[in-house]
This record gives sequence, C-alpha cells and structure tokens, in this order.
Amino acid sequence: MGASSGDTARGIRLDSMSESPSTRVLVVLPLLGHPRESKRVEMLKACGFEVKVAAFVRQYHEGRLPDAAVTILGRIQHGQYLRRLWQLLVAMPRLRSCIRGASVVYASGPDLAVLSIIAGSFLGVPVVVEVGDLRPIQVADGLRGWLARRVDRFFTQRCALLVSTTEQFISEYYRKWIRVTTPAITLENKVEKAYGQSVPSERRSVVPEGIPFRDRPLRIGYFGLLRCPWSWSVLRTLAERHGERFEVVLAGLPMDPADLVEQVASTKGVTYIGQFKSPSDLCRLYTSVDLVWACYQEIGPDDWNLRWARPNRFYESCLFQRPLVSRKGSCDSVDVAKFDIGHIVSGSDPIEVADLLTKVTVEDLNRWRVNMSNLPERVYAYTDEEQILKDAILRVTQIRA
Repeated sequence: MGASSGDTARGIRLDSMSESPSTRVLVVLPLLGHPRESKRVEMLKACGFEVKVAAFVRQYHEGRLPDAAVTILGRIQHGQYLRRLWQLLVAMPRLRSCIRGASVVYASGPDLAVLSIIAGSFLGVPVVVEVGDLRPIQVADGLRGWLARRVDRFFTQRCALLVSTTEQFISEYYRKWIRVTTPAITLENKVEKAYGQSVPSERRSVVPEGIPFRDRPLRIGYFGLLRCPWSWSVLRTLAERHGERFEVVLAGLPMDPADLVEQVASTKGVTYIGQFKSPSDLCRLYTSVDLVWACYQEIGPDDWNLRWARPNRFYESCLFQRPLVSRKGSCDSVDVAKFDIGHIVSGSDPIEVADLLTKVTVEDLNRWRVNMSNLPERVYAYTDEEQILKDAILRVTQIRA
C-alpha cells in the first residue's frame, strides 16, 4: 500500500526539497465532479502549490467539485468518439493558453496527457499523468490493442511523472507490458488524512438500530457510479428471494441499466436515495448500512482493469468499519481475506451468489467489524502520500527548470 517501493530507483527523490512559491499546477480534467480528481486538487493545494483547473463538462455524478478556479474547455458526451475528437481539437488553443501560465500540468488520464503534450508543444511545461483506470483498448488483443499500446508508450514516455492509483497498473501494465521508464509513484484512492481524522472513532462504529436477521433485515449499501448490471441483478435477486432477511440501499449516479431507478421503484426491499456529496455525505451513507457491496461480475482472463483497480468504496468502507462484499481475484479481495473484513464472492450466477449471501451471520458481521476497527490507518487513509507527491512535483519542476 502507499507509494511504489521502486520510486527512488526510478529517479524520484523523496527527501524534502525547497518549495518555490511560484510553483503553479494546472490540473486538466475530463469532467467535473469526480471525487478522486477533486481529492487530488485538494492534495496539490495542501502541498502548497497554486492550483488551477481546466476541465471539460459532461453529464456525470457531481459527487465532489474541485475547489479551485476552473476554466471550461468545452462540453463532451459519453461515447460519440469522433465528435469528441473534434471537441478536443477545438479545445487546444484554450488549453494552450492555460498551460502558458503553469509550472507543471497534472493531467487526469492518458487522453488528456496526450492533449496536454500536444497543446503545450514547445512551451517547456512538464506534464504529469495520473491513471485511475485502464481502458479495454489498452489491454486488447490484435492490431487495435497493439496500436493503442504503442501510442500510450510514446506519450507516457514523454510525461515527466506517472501517478497511478494502484501499484499493479505501474508494475504490470506500464513496466512489463509497454516498458515505460517514466518515473512513477502510487497514490491509492484512500480517504484524505484530514477527513479521516475529522470523523470520531465512535461515529465510525455507529450501526443501524436493531440486530440484523432478528429485529430487522440486514442492509446492504451499493454506493457511487451504479454501472454494473450484474451487481444490480444480484442485489435485485437478493431482495426478491430473501426480502424478509435483506434490504438494499442504492445511492449515486444510475448509469447501467439506464432505467435502474424505474426498476428499483418496482422492486420491494430496494431503495434508491439519490446522488450524494463526497465527503460530506459519506458518514451518513456508510453508517446507515451493515454491509457494503464492492463486488462486480466474474473477472475474465482479459479483465485486467477489474483485476488491478481499487475503487473508493474499499477505503471508505474501512474508514467507517462496514464489512465488504468483494470479488475473488480483485486487489480488494486480497486485503479482505488478509484482514478478515468481509465476504468474498467467487460465483457468477446471480441466484447462486444471492443465495450464498444468506449464509452471512450476525457473528460474521461482528467479527468483521472488530477486525476493521483494528486496521492500521495506512490501509485506508493517506499518511505520507502528500509529501511524496509534493517532492515528486518539485523534482519535476527542478529537472525542467
């Protein structure tokens, strides 16, 4: 967990450096409202940097808006890739104008790193790329995947720093698959240190009134981007087949299935409470349930993103001591098993998975919660990552000075 152990060997010196008061970071975002990206803006500000944002606008869950001055680069839609390409090209002059005033560009995702490198040509401003997901085309077989990886390698090599939310993206994909040598650090999707410390331990351990299975149904929460049809199938099946013992609470942006809200309305035992703000609503959400759904469909041989990624839900669940339902083979399941903090799913049939969840007992829940209360803080909250990021950014600006 935390920063990559190979950072110093790859040219990132993590000892303290003198900070220039003129270090100006331009954060380039594909949208507004993503909690991880807004969290990174706050982290960069906490490092003492002057931070501005250049972002596109699209329909998305506005769970957390960045607290910084924002320049809108344009509006883009999900999918519609040819139209999106044109919109990106149109945005280049405005982005270049923003880059002129920056000491370093912090781009969220390979697409915007490419855009930033091209838009900032000959300006001498280094580009940092943060990778939170791998897209299917990056790991695809055949000519299409090969070309995507060649382009990815070409531009990532031209970035001054690679930041990833999971060590596996760096060690497996960027080092082994495409052999990128760009200096790299890992910043997981952990909760911010200040926020974690602001929630008293007695508040984290609050549980819904009554004993599950005896006084009331056990409550399972599924929070965030609601875009996994398989997950919805399992949870709906659980409510329909075992409604006297389980109830399901959904919160966030419904994406797939598109008519999720309508389906919820016709399903007894399931409640959709709407979108939420992060982090202000997290305590209310997590302490209202007994178990958190952090699972997804069975991981196929080529589902590298599902195998390597680590979503916010894992870290937030640990902070609020809510046991998890995790997918076998995922990064999360390793820690769920290691610390004994939840139920691991290995099946794929929704009915089978739903029926197996009925084997969870009150004793299981109590044991998992106790184990979560004893987790080291570094598992779920930032500790020294802010300093690691600060030193890495300062190193980048000094090299290019």
